[in-house]
Amino acid sequence: MRFRPTDDNEGFTNESWQTSFLDIFMLLLAFFIILAGLARYDMRIFDDDARGLRSLIQGTMRVQTPIDELRFDMQDALSAEIGSQMLQLDSDRDEMRLSFTDARFFETARAELLPEGKALIDRIMEVMAELKFYQYYIDVEGHTDNRPISTLQFPSNWELSAARASNIIRYFMEQGFEPSRLKASGYAETRPIVPNQDEFGNDLPDNQALNRRVVIRIYY
Repeated sequence: MRFRPTDDNEGFTNESWQTSFLDIFMLLLAFFIILAGLARYDMRIFDDDARGLRSLIQGTMRVQTPIDELRFDMQDALSAEIGSQMLQLDSDRDEMRLSFTDARFFETARAELLPEGKALIDRIMEVMAELKFYQYYIDVEGHTDNRPISTLQFPSNWELSAARASNIIRYFMEQGFEPSRLKASGYAETRPIVPNQDEFGNDLPDNQALNRRVVIRIYY
């Protein structure tokens, strides 16, 4: 059966209608196939092996993982401290470690956080806030040198290192960081990065100063 051509619809047939419908159907099918593929790709962004989301948006391969992206921004925000060697920044695939001398955060044998330490934490949180699509976790480590301490408040270096880490964590919480993503660890003098004493048992003040440190470990 054919439609009778008219002046307004000359040459129109049911076969041509079917052809147009088939074209539209194929276009819609292709669209949903592409859409499904994009949905699967978006999920892979948040895998452990994913690249930084901002890098994908910007079309650059500058960074390889969310930690690399965070490290790049942290190096820029804390460039003065890194340049003066008051801060050491290390990272691997899954975590980043910011190591500060304790003098930036605390007075000798005390655990109250100094204003300079609070300012450093503010800058760290500011950088992390720029990458809201990743849920970072923080473990603050307190470390001392080998000199013993015995006060009413801190019977040993264990209590001192744990109190320092806890006070830094408390400040993170006061600035709005989620408590479930925070952890405080005190290690006293058990994890020195350099020897506290020479081979004759004499203290090495420069080394002891390096071992008195705060490590902020960031991971996801």
